[in-house]
Amino acid sequence: MSSQYWKYPRSNLALAQQWLRRVGAPLPFILEEVNKRMVARAQIMRPVEGGVVHQGWLHPATLSEVKSLFVGRPFTVFAPRAIELPVASVDRAAASFLAKLWPGRSAAPKASHATALVVNSPLPLVDASQAMVWSPLWLHCVEDPGQQLAEWLRVLKPEGGVFFSCFGPDTAKELQGVALSLGEDFPDFADMHDIGDLMGKQGFSDPVMEMEKLTLTYTTPEKLLADWRALVGNPLQQRQKGLCAPVRYSEALIYLEGLRNPDTGRIPLTLELVYGHAWKVKRMAKTDIATVKVSDIKGRKGSK
Repeated sequence: MSSQYWKYPRSNLALAQQWLRRVGAPLPFILEEVNKRMVARAQIMRPVEGGVVHQGWLHPATLSEVKSLFVGRPFTVFAPRAIELPVASVDRAAASFLAKLWPGRSAAPKASHATALVVNSPLPLVDASQAMVWSPLWLHCVEDPGQQLAEWLRVLKPEGGVFFSCFGPDTAKELQGVALSLGEDFPDFADMHDIGDLMGKQGFSDPVMEMEKLTLTYTTPEKLLADWRALVGNPLQQRQKGLCAPVRYSEALIYLEGLRNPDTGRIPLTLELVYGHAWKVKRMAKTDIATVKVSDIKGRKGSK
């Protein structure tokens, strides 16, 4: 699947640049909430033994809860730039427990790092080596989601699984209206059924897709735009100056003010969250040798 999967093609370079600007900023509320919801949904998942790969919209503050699901497993984090990750509380707890079992052993866990990786490039992992891929709010940003899914499938062991979240087509429909009024392009987001079909084409077994809608409300349009920029921004290949110009920004604020609910006095922002998981099944080796019973051959030979 090429980048033409999108009506408005993405730019992996733009995605990486935006991530670099945001990773040191405070944790966006939306990303924190999505990670919590993913963790809650993933409690029932039981992947095969092995390591876990995190490749998604990473913020170091979200890793503690994710790692709590996979205690004792190797945990590899990939990001557009190598960054030091804080020691998670779950790591401290595990180290403390080991120190009690073996007195004198250091109870201080070492800080880990995110490995630098160009977006959509091959993962530096051998085939069929990982048990799980975890990816929050990432698949809708990359140029080629099919290529990303194929790479995840490659590194997964048989019976390994992928669990991800992304935005669906109704996401930020209010901002889609802003963009239309200003003559700007705005990222399109895939329907969950299309993503499920794409997973099946790449070789995943029985994808399970789920969708829920959230409506955030804001007291000011400035805060709404700031939250959207902190999370997504504009990863399109063809990007105009958009709201960077003061006049365009003012026009956007006026448009959003027109969406203010007269009953609540607040401005809405719709999020369609899509969650998906699937497994890599063990394929039986194909053979070109056909088995035929001798009795069947004789029966056909003697018939008239």
